[in-house]
Amino acid sequence: MSEPRSQSHPEPETPEFEQYHTYSRREIINVIEDLIARNALVTLHFSQGDEHFVTTLLDVNPEFEELIFDAAPDPAIAAHLLQSRRISFVTFLDQIKVQFLTQLVEPTTFAGKPALRTRLPDSLLRLQRRNFYRVPAPVKSTPLMCEIPLPGGVPVRFAISDISVGGVGIIAGPALADFESGTVFHDCSIELPGHGSFATSLEVRNNIGLAPGAGTHERFRYGCQFLNLSGPLVSLIQRYINQLERTRRPLV
Repeated sequence: MSEPRSQSHPEPETPEFEQYHTYSRREIINVIEDLIARNALVTLHFSQGDEHFVTTLLDVNPEFEELIFDAAPDPAIAAHLLQSRRISFVTFLDQIKVQFLTQLVEPTTFAGKPALRTRLPDSLLRLQRRNFYRVPAPVKSTPLMCEIPLPGGVPVRFAISDISVGGVGIIAGPALADFESGTVFHDCSIELPGHGSFATSLEVRNNIGLAPGAGTHERFRYGCQFLNLSGPLVSLIQRYINQLERTRRPLV
């Protein structure tokens, strides 16, 4: 299903989005291969943003630095696209906005049909806003844990209930006065099974009471926001979220 046009517009090239860019050639190719495998709809914006059309990516040839995609159905649009020197590709992958820029498009063929090709981009933007969605953390197989140095220097491990690129939900009891809204914990450690661990600062933003289970005490979910994540850490978390989504999807 295609995204609303307002969301499919390219994000501006401003410093605030730099942390969401990846310049790793391997990561760029991996994302493009995933888009091809899922037959994702991609919106191309060109002619200084005045024109656009929806296409699909067909193939990627890393040895030739080449990306092939479906041709424009309208000859007039195709002619304008071939004249453009700035083309933005925008799509969504697991509700994460993916965007990259190329500068030249040429006609080619793919599987005997007309197609277009362009050079692989030098960078790629992956943007998941915090209000998009949170992914529930695994509970039984490989539960997520967060180690937080509480005042006094004592590190304590807490269960994570959900995760997004914006932050995590921490499960703890109501007696922890340290978890007041606005409190910032530094040097927190989170391990993402199969992807490695990372350190971050967390700011407590809110809390919600949870119904106690059988034989358990009252618990709260404390919503915590990541502070000043680097681009590589954002990519790491997004890869882990993608894996969780792929694992959960067959069960839905």
